[in-house]
Amino acid sequence: MSFPRGAWAIVAAAIPVHLVLGLATDLSPDEAYYLAAARQPGWIPPLVDHPPLLPWLLRCSDALGGPVELRVRLWAILFSAATGIACVELSRRRGAGREGCLLAAWVGSFALLPMAGGFVTTPDGAALLAIATVLLFAGDSLSLRRAVLAAPVLLLGALAKVIVLPIALVLAVTARRAALPARLLLALGPLLALPLLLPSLRFQLHHAFREGASAGWSLPGALGAALAAAIAQALLWSPLVLWRGILALPRLPRSDRAVVLTLSGLVLVSAVARAVPPEPNWLAPAALIMVAAASIDAFSTPRWRWGMILSVVLPTAVVTAHTLRPFLPLPPPADPTARLHGWSRGAGPVDAAGVGPYGPAAERCAYAGDCDEIRSYFNRINLHE
Repeated sequence: MSFPRGAWAIVAAAIPVHLVLGLATDLSPDEAYYLAAARQPGWIPPLVDHPPLLPWLLRCSDALGGPVELRVRLWAILFSAATGIACVELSRRRGAGREGCLLAAWVGSFALLPMAGGFVTTPDGAALLAIATVLLFAGDSLSLRRAVLAAPVLLLGALAKVIVLPIALVLAVTARRAALPARLLLALGPLLALPLLLPSLRFQLHHAFREGASAGWSLPGALGAALAAAIAQALLWSPLVLWRGILALPRLPRSDRAVVLTLSGLVLVSAVARAVPPEPNWLAPAALIMVAAASIDAFSTPRWRWGMILSVVLPTAVVTAHTLRPFLPLPPPADPTARLHGWSRGAGPVDAAGVGPYGPAAERCAYAGDCDEIRSYFNRINLHE
């Protein structure tokens, strides 16, 4: 079966929605932070949070004309469209029929997390695209030729986010019918980036397993954090889709299952160790695989067909409308969309959910050109590194 035309149309339909959201909202504090890092002198951006690929890309697009939001967010729009296509192709190669591929297109483009990632630029966009692309190479068998193609993709993905490194190692170990040179080449790709990854690797290990851990750790708190992580995934990707994905997971290649188990294990360890819910985007690569699994026999009855599509589209429609014109009765500390408004007018909500300590300084750098405070912040975190 070839790539369904309807899937192309669904992925393409998300692009104007991403454009509208991208131009109608201000840069998030994290986006402003990456842009501020990109505007600092030197070949290596002054970030310890993530590797340098995203600031490198932002340096290129920041030189273009037009609104700063578009200059930053064109990367999210491009990566999101490409990942939506990869999600459909992954489902097709795992055995989905035409209707299953259409489901993959809906979920991969219109679920809550893909919709947010379609206009808010973060390192996850490039990393998720790299992982999805390599899963296409490594699913059925890993020949030396496929490893040659996959290795540079993993290298670029690792330069975006360090999670690509352990996923590459898992794929190298679990790939089917792979000779040793092909396995080594798959692992070598991201390992070549290791000198540029070390600051981020140290930072992320601390962030994932130690930062925020409560001195009063308790088992109920740890179990609550794990439950919150599971609920977040159900809300971001649709509980029906994830449930069908869990049921169909044994039908996927060993490498797919290994990636899901590895990421799920890391997230569970983080939740239990800190008794703090992990960031919901950490499981995105595993969720893409679950979407492919769910799409294999997702449309066995019309009830499932409409139930799964509506469980994806309706929450996204509500949140999208609220993002453009807030109407839900949520206080800023409980509203993740509040941080997307007010900064361009110098009146950003400093108490909104997701506004880190660097947020106001980064926003001033992005919108007012006042980068002194964020430059001092970069100097401090690099001294502590």
